[in-house]
Amino acid sequence: MSFPNKIDEWIKEAEARPESAITLLRLIAGRLRELTERNEELLAENIALQNGTRVEEYQQRIAHLEYQLDLLKRHVGAGGVEVVEISAEQTKPTTTSLLVYNGQGRIFRLELIEEGQTLGRIADKMSNDQEPPRLLAVPSNDEVLLLYSSGRVSTHSVGELHGMETGADWHWEAAALPDEPRAGETLVCITPISHLPVSSYFLQVSRRGCVKKTMTSMAQNILSNHYIGKGALKKADQPLDLTLCGEGERFAFVTYEGKLLGLDVDDLSYTIEERIKLSASDYVIASLLPRPEEALIFVTQMGKILHRESEMLEPAKSSNAKGQALISVNRLGQGIRFMGAASVRENDRLAVLDDTGRINVYEAGAITGSGSIGTGELALSIGVILAPGGDPSNP
Repeated sequence: MSFPNKIDEWIKEAEARPESAITLLRLIAGRLRELTERNEELLAENIALQNGTRVEEYQQRIAHLEYQLDLLKRHVGAGGVEVVEISAEQTKPTTTSLLVYNGQGRIFRLELIEEGQTLGRIADKMSNDQEPPRLLAVPSNDEVLLLYSSGRVSTHSVGELHGMETGADWHWEAAALPDEPRAGETLVCITPISHLPVSSYFLQVSRRGCVKKTMTSMAQNILSNHYIGKGALKKADQPLDLTLCGEGERFAFVTYEGKLLGLDVDDLSYTIEERIKLSASDYVIASLLPRPEEALIFVTQMGKILHRESEMLEPAKSSNAKGQALISVNRLGQGIRFMGAASVRENDRLAVLDDTGRINVYEAGAITGSGSIGTGELALSIGVILAPGGDPSNP
């Protein structure tokens, strides 16, 4: 029955039973309120369509879906898998680039080859009072996301970054600067995002062990606003890593003083949580997503390698956990500290930056077996180079 017909019925009811008039008036008022709210919604919708804001919103959504489709094509192409409606040109195997980047936003891109152990050398002074450069190996056709200490993000294609000659000496002023840090910012992390369409969460970890996950359904807002947040609770803290993962995975991070903390991704909060109790001198130096078929390796500043099976990782169930100690208190007292960690297979390779600026490449199985990198120099940073057939979603 339509609303006008209901009004006629209610009037007759009020005339027949005056004591029900108040109840009927409340019903009429409620219905009028609903109709008014709906009318305002339709009016706002009509205005949005007239001035183009709704059209612009739909266009942005379409553009984001097209962007994710392009990322998915890159992800499949990096794995060398044929998929319906994706051409052979898009799925052919790609080369691998090693990105070497510093806090000032400068990035060296090196095309990796199978032969040769030394990639080259950073000729500029390796300052001890600044964060050392970091290493990331990715497919050359990948898309990467740059995270800054302010929580700002930007995306760039790896192939657009200026390539450097391998086997040479490099200077930072010749490196690519795709997005110069703004006042007070530093570049803290670069992460590949071609597998964004098949991932469930962004995971963030800070220097002081704060962890936060964000659903990838928020990716359109994050990428269009160029902001994901610091993922830290304290002002003095700053982000360290941002990575993509799926449901049911394990996440871990390692600290400078050798504490290892494992976490179940499904148990993580969507709000920032401090997940480990650290001393004033300790801080997180690396995070990883270990797979069952991979081994965990931890590298000290002296180039010593600690090897653990991924099954030994015990997920912490509560916040402010102490973590698993990788070395004894006595060895800590002797000055042993950690500078990197990774989850690798035996035929993967490891790129190592030492304090002379040289970047050398080693077979993961060989250095794991020897228990040492063995260069005689101080190690500063490491990066995993996946063997052919490796999962590009777990760089």
